[in-house]
Amino acid sequence: MFGQLIWKDGSLYPVLHRLEDEGYIESYWVLTDAGRRRKYYRLSSGGTEQLAAERDQWLQIDAILARLWGLEPRIAL
Repeated sequence: MFGQLIWKDGSLYPVLHRLEDEGYIESYWVLTDAGRRRKYYRLSSGGTEQLAAERDQWLQIDAILARLWGLEPRIAL
């Protein structure tokens, strides 16, 4: 379907592992009340910087495509 992102089983963890290997996210383990370990992820400082750069690039692409198609950019620069 157009405009919808569909995740298949097993799609998320390879992405998380790659982002962690590249230094964009960090993971840590927490022991739950039930005694199970649960892994959590958070953006690293490098990930925050990369996210800002990717967002800026996407906003520029969105604005260019909108102009080509005679539309207003959907997201303000």
